[in-house]
Amino acid sequence: MSSECRLPLFADCKEVDDSIKCPGDSGYSVIPLFGKRVRVRKDSAPIRLMGCLDELSNIANNARLNFSNNDAGKIAAIVMALSMQLNAYLVQGTDERLAKVRSVEELLMTKVAELCRGFKGPLGWIIASTPELQALDTIRVKLRECGRVASSMLDEYELSANLISVLNHADKLVAQAMYCMGGRVFRSVDDAVNYLLSETTK
Repeated sequence: MSSECRLPLFADCKEVDDSIKCPGDSGYSVIPLFGKRVRVRKDSAPIRLMGCLDELSNIANNARLNFSNNDAGKIAAIVMALSMQLNAYLVQGTDERLAKVRSVEELLMTKVAELCRGFKGPLGWIIASTPELQALDTIRVKLRECGRVASSMLDEYELSANLISVLNHADKLVAQAMYCMGGRVFRSVDDAVNYLLSETTK
């Protein structure tokens, strides 16, 4: 490697001859998972879930920064905190960490309950009607995706059941918030489709 331009190495990467070698270059990674060190393929469910939670954190942070002065930003901040705690639980697998996960989950439930107090609007197919609601819908979709990845781990990793329940609950809470914040609701998918198509003829 040229001495004229040297990039800092990650702590677990090594310079060998004229190239950089890092863990995972072989297609496998050794990671902490529920308190144990395991060797898994880089496309395995645990790796994909860690990546999904990282993406969730990134999406939530973007919404938090863009809508910091309203309820969408507050919900996004809580979801970001939840994704970080879930990733930590995925690594540690301890009851202490799970309690912290549940604490943030409870905070999200409290926030949505406050937001939806007295809500008597219609339920059905919902379409985001503002940038704030679209940001929440993007968070909801990522929560659901992470939940599906966690479900694929259930047979091999029993503790993933805790991840599944939290992600599933959070998904539904964020969806509920969309209703209470004024998302456009339709009685059927056909009504929603007709509404969307009608906008193309204006």
